[in-house]
Amino acid sequence: MDAIVLQRDEGREISLGSIRMWVQEDGTSTRGTLGVAEFEVPPHAVTPPPHIHHAHEEVFYVLEGELEFLVGTQTMRAGVGTFVMVPIGALHTFRNPTEKTARFLNTFTPSRYIHYFEEMSQLIERGVRPGSKEFIDLMARYDTEVVA
Repeated sequence: MDAIVLQRDEGREISLGSIRMWVQEDGTSTRGTLGVAEFEVPPHAVTPPPHIHHAHEEVFYVLEGELEFLVGTQTMRAGVGTFVMVPIGALHTFRNPTEKTARFLNTFTPSRYIHYFEEMSQLIERGVRPGSKEFIDLMARYDTEVVA
């Protein structure tokens, strides 16, 4: 097996409304154990509601700009170089409250959650609004609980 080398903006692009995502590893080369994607989040973009993953860990590493994270009951700003590890069962979400685009690297273990974003993209293309029952049902199919 050969190593995978991708440059910035390479990988399979998935459109999530105004948010862009590049899948760099969908689990194919990691026996399904790891998924990796890069995200570009414009200012004030619609991001996920607070939620809990019941079947996978998630890591965020800020590459550019600044994001605001809710993890548990704590809200924090995360600038370039910040690492946020969200274990199974931890309440979390993020947003870009600034006037500059933010980019981050995101990992998922296992990689199955990459498919959630593929399905989300299809919902958005059909005009389904984030926060709707269809979105909440999609999250539930991926062992993710929306917390009001």
